Amino acid sequence: MTRAVRTSSPALETTVARAVGYSLLAHSFANPDEAAVIAMQEAAAAAAPFLADSALGDLCRFAWEAAPGDLLPVHTHLFSLSSSPDSPNFETAYFSSDPTQQTNRMADIAGFYRAFGVDTGGTGFRPDDISVELEFMGYLCRKEIYAGEHLGAPRVAQTKKAQRMFLVEHLGAWAGEFGRRVATRAGGSQFYQALGIALEDWMLAESALLGVEMAAPVNPVGGWPEPGELSNEPEGEDPQVFGLDEIPVL
Repeated sequence: MTRAVRTSSPALETTVARAVGYSLLAHSFANPDEAAVIAMQEAAAAAAPFLADSALGDLCRFAWEAAPGDLLPVHTHLFSLSSSPDSPNFETAYFSSDPTQQTNRMADIAGFYRAFGVDTGGTGFRPDDISVELEFMGYLCRKEIYAGEHLGAPRVAQTKKAQRMFLVEHLGAWAGEFGRRVATRAGGSQFYQALGIALEDWMLAESALLGVEMAAPVNPVGGWPEPGELSNEPEGEDPQVFGLDEIPVL
């Protein structure tokens, strides 16, 4: 779990809020077994003091009330690719249906991770999974906090540049659209509706804060259907998310 503490610097406190916000979002999209829900509620407890008035305020409240038995069927409906081809929870689906292009894009994402000491290889989880990308952004925020407290302005600027690049080239280019689709398809689930809205709003806030413009995703050949145009194929299984929040910020 991300340990969040108040700081004497308004700029650093903003970054702390961003770090715990990304961690909460990452845990909220994870496969909701009992351990994952507990981790999500711990992340909500860490985030609430910083984010009560933000897009994630409602999400904190719904996270505290969540139970695995209520979340799992909706999660499967929303994110198992065979039952929900219109809201895939991995980046490459939003840019190409060509396997080679998807592989190349995933390799680019994995290369970005490795440049910052993060290796998702051998875990069984896609590097372009929404939770992995969100947790990586939280990791970059924690790197910025450490740099601000120990390494000085040049290293802070370096981590900020990495955040802008990752948002523009990867997470920010599709997560807002993904959040919109989740909110639209959540049905009667207040938790997943709040989660989708929170993600879309969070991406808009991040774009404004970091001063970047994030382009809309380019749909693959044939296009993803709009929310509501559902597949009748049987439901498949969804992998659990590889969390990056235990990586030390050094």
